[in-house]
Amino acid sequence: MVYFQTDYLLVEYHVASHVLLSQWYGKCSSLQYRQALIKLIRLARELGVPYAITDSRLLAPLAPDDLVWTRDIYAQAFSQLPLKRAASLHPFDPAANRQFQQVFVNSSDPLPFETKEFDDLTSAYDWLVSEE
Repeated sequence: MVYFQTDYLLVEYHVASHVLLSQWYGKCSSLQYRQALIKLIRLARELGVPYAITDSRLLAPLAPDDLVWTRDIYAQAFSQLPLKRAASLHPFDPAANRQFQQVFVNSSDPLPFETKEFDDLTSAYDWLVSEE
């Protein structure tokens, strides 16, 4: 079921497998970026999703203020979701990938659920729905 679709982001929930998928398609404004992530957090909470995939392969580098917001606000909210597992596909853009690593991988506060990085969507999805 598609919950949010724009020219820069798609958010859908696969009811049968309980997977929330967010796929970034490209550049958006700071306001659009932050509002989209707030909607994503609210949706994940409302649905009580146990599994999530964040496909950031086409995400552009963030502005400095958005990077700080992502690290200080979004990452904190994301860590409080009722997830069991979260899969991620990292940005192709080297600068955006460094930012992603800075926020999620090199954080001093590890996420309280299992996480894994993938190169393709199929592998990420298969891992999420496999036996724990």
